[in-house]
Amino acid sequence: MSDELHDQLAAYDRAVSKTTNIDRSLSEGERWALGIAAPQLAAHTPSDRVNPTCTGCPGEPWPCSTASGAMVMADSRYN
Repeated sequence: MSDELHDQLAAYDRAVSKTTNIDRSLSEGERWALGIAAPQLAAHTPSDRVNPTCTGCPGEPWPCSTASGAMVMADSRYN
């Protein structure tokens, strides 16, 4: 597994964790962003952890643009 893929999978795991544990102490904007990111992350999961393709975009490599955008949206540094 390449370092880049390892980092992308770690970012995906962090994003999924944040969207499944939305804390009421977060700002309204952060909760909104996580609420938007959650279904996108769920629909565009990696097919596997070795040579992943996007489960939401058949035949496309993972992370697709939707998954990448959702990971950024779930990152509190950007919202």
